[in-house]
Amino acid sequence: MEVFSHLAIGLGNVFGPWTFALMLLGTFVGVVAGALPGISFVNAMVLALPFTYVMAPAQAMVFLTGIYVGGIFGGSISSILINIPGVPSSMPSAWDGYPMTRKGLAAKALGIAVTCSAVGGTFSGLLMTFGSQPFARFALRFGSPEFFAATVLGLVSIVAIAQGRMLASIISLFAGLVVGAVGLDPMYGQPRLTFGSELLESGIDFVVVLVGMFAISEVLWWVAEGGKKAEVVSGTHTRMPTLGEIYRLKGTMARSSVIGSVIGAIPGAGAVVGAVIAYGVERQVSARREEFGTGVEEGLAAPETANNATTGTATIPLLTLGIPGSAATAIMLASLTVHGIQPGPALFLSSTELVYTIFAGYLVANVLMIFAGLIVARGFATLMQIPEPVLFGFISVLCLVGAFGVRNNVSDVFICLGFGMLGYAFRRMDIPVAPLILGVILGPLAERYFLTSMMSHGNQLSVFLTRPLSASILALAAAFLLWSLWPELRGWLAQRTAGNLARRRPASRADRGT
Repeated sequence: MEVFSHLAIGLGNVFGPWTFALMLLGTFVGVVAGALPGISFVNAMVLALPFTYVMAPAQAMVFLTGIYVGGIFGGSISSILINIPGVPSSMPSAWDGYPMTRKGLAAKALGIAVTCSAVGGTFSGLLMTFGSQPFARFALRFGSPEFFAATVLGLVSIVAIAQGRMLASIISLFAGLVVGAVGLDPMYGQPRLTFGSELLESGIDFVVVLVGMFAISEVLWWVAEGGKKAEVVSGTHTRMPTLGEIYRLKGTMARSSVIGSVIGAIPGAGAVVGAVIAYGVERQVSARREEFGTGVEEGLAAPETANNATTGTATIPLLTLGIPGSAATAIMLASLTVHGIQPGPALFLSSTELVYTIFAGYLVANVLMIFAGLIVARGFATLMQIPEPVLFGFISVLCLVGAFGVRNNVSDVFICLGFGMLGYAFRRMDIPVAPLILGVILGPLAERYFLTSMMSHGNQLSVFLTRPLSASILALAAAFLLWSLWPELRGWLAQRTAGNLARRRPASRADRGT
């Protein structure tokens, strides 16, 4: 009961006039920044950080919380409407969200997205409120071998997503791993695949790759098709799902909330891994698995729920251990440090009111996100009514500005255009783009965690199997891989068995010539 009394005090603080106004502003800023490709809500949090110095600690944290929660959902708006993920974790939302838009179901897709995001975020916020310390003890047991195993699980999930195009997906994933390896070697600092270019020594930023492969390739495809009108009949509003539709998605939201919350509690795993794994799992358990990628509601609901389900639990390691679980929570850590507050177990005793104000802020922000998302989505949906030459021209400029803004380097613009042409070629050859993007994002993480594990444990590969947690995650990845391949393996085994039976069958009298 003590938790409820503390939470009531936190809610009272959040609904204070200035604090509530700051949270509302932050939520709108986050949704808009997340929806603009190349801008990113993390960049918005960085720009907002100096303004938090003059705020009270509780006001600063709820302001940043609003940007964080709103930004995670905001990236889905552009994913669904124009097939351009505003943030990397919104990439899986485009796989079924954009096909829904092309069917004229944009309003329904946006409604499902904002509802599932709110459900996942609220579930995560409640877990954070009532289970911070148990989750912290679990996350504390993670070392570099466990982080490596988690990234392997994320890469393996590609198999579940890519049923029917296994070879093409593996080629795409390998290409992504190669792109992710460009730059200086993390152990010896030697340049790799840079071809003598100083720019490439700092690597190729995944945001530049993301914008090029999705946005610029979409523009090139439209141009190559002779400027044909896309088959899009989009409304200018967002239709919230009915109770019946929500009930049909209850299993999807429950599974994805748990997956996102668990992944979010692992420092460094991130919303991308949570969203991809949730999509892969849903594709396996759904009765409509063969229809995924064509505009299936479950295919949109799963990543959207998992996306926001990572937000609350990603903050648990920050508050209880002083370890930021994501880039967004790292900015929150900076804000707390500036105010002279050191996160850790003692924080729950020394600043109980602040802690529960943050908890309450997450719960309230997920409600505000619905209203902010509806308003911002209405504006973005209006884009669909703009003549396509103007729309694609606007998209091109916005994406190139976003690519330049990543590192303030004009060379990134040309790299973005290059990946746009590669994305167009992939589309022509029917090679999926998603595995490449995931390879670029997760490849460097897997390499860093692998090398760190080797250095810390005497170059013994057995460390990944002798540590219970890493072994369990790798076993889960292996099981997930076998589960995903089972339909193909079953067909191969059945064909092989039939062939053996045919060879063993005794010849008939006619065959023996008698």
